[in-house]
Amino acid sequence: MNFSALDRYLDTFYAEKNVPGLGCQVSVDGEIVHTHLAGFANVEERKPFTADTLINLYSATKVSTVTAGMCLVQKGLLDLDAPAGDYLPALSRVFVRDPDGTVHRARSTMLVRHLFSMSAGFTYDSDVPSVRMLRERTGNTASTREVVEALAEEPLAFEPGTRFRYSFCHDVLAAVMEAAAGKCFPEILREELFTPLGMHDTVFAVSGEQRSRLALEYYGFDGKTGSAREVIFREGLDMGMGPNYFSGGGGLMSTVNDYGKLAAMLGNGGRTSDGTVILSDESIRAMQENQQTAQGLEDFAEMGGWSKAGYGYGLGVRTLMDRERAGSLSQQGEFGWDGMLGCYVLADPASHVGIFYAQQENGTPWFHWHSMIRQYVYAAILGAET
Repeated sequence: MNFSALDRYLDTFYAEKNVPGLGCQVSVDGEIVHTHLAGFANVEERKPFTADTLINLYSATKVSTVTAGMCLVQKGLLDLDAPAGDYLPALSRVFVRDPDGTVHRARSTMLVRHLFSMSAGFTYDSDVPSVRMLRERTGNTASTREVVEALAEEPLAFEPGTRFRYSFCHDVLAAVMEAAAGKCFPEILREELFTPLGMHDTVFAVSGEQRSRLALEYYGFDGKTGSAREVIFREGLDMGMGPNYFSGGGGLMSTVNDYGKLAAMLGNGGRTSDGTVILSDESIRAMQENQQTAQGLEDFAEMGGWSKAGYGYGLGVRTLMDRERAGSLSQQGEFGWDGMLGCYVLADPASHVGIFYAQQENGTPWFHWHSMIRQYVYAAILGAET
């Protein structure tokens, strides 16, 4: 496998795409076969971006959340087709706001499956009366479950199971997982995923030593001048909820070395390179299967734009349904997700390929080049001319 073309492409990102630093890790059959690093975690100090540089994953967190959720399903602690209210009673008492503004009790039952698949009817608006009141009452010390119960007091955007809307669904799922397992969400992630995979740098809160490895976030970076519109040192996602709220939708920090292990396991069909089974074949197939109605697919296409062309949305991940439309060398059922500052997770069990790409820049159209990274990786693996 010759990854020189991929490396040359990534090495242009600083000057041509205004990305201050990046890392990309590729796995085949669960084994890491290539890692490329370029640029800086801190441009002013010329601190290199390394495989152990900590970054904010933002929505790439969702891949961990739904993977751990499927681990609970395998153990019989969580049932995809059970009412979500069986675990959190507040979710059995939800209302829906129709397009004409009419509010009524939901006619459809919200299932756990709907939380995985972003079809439960939640939005991404946390500035709502119930949450504001909770924050004021608790002084921003509310738990994940308390915040979710407050969100459940607000009307849903549609009947559960009828549409797709990118939303707090995976934060709600985290609270349901807590209720199902009888443990806090960070503990579930550690026990089900991070410890078995040796992911010791994937956390909601950094230690002192980890803090020194945290990359800066750049907004509007200019590779020609090395300056940015804004530079932020941010320790995890701050949604204004306080330190006891653990966001299943976007709260984790990790490294290329750590999250590359997750992509490698998923790309290898739920198994590590030494044969340890994290997810069964059945669980992997369930994640890959499109969960959307025809209307939901239209909603997803509208949200994802051309960068998600050819994809549907499964149990918390995009899933490749049409290779030709996507123009992809990956196989049907390739799945994953990305994050606000440009992180990208790909798992292709049919090809036994995993990819994790990381950056921390939000002024660039990073979704434009994820597909190019994917194609360069497959060209190298397949031995295509580069």
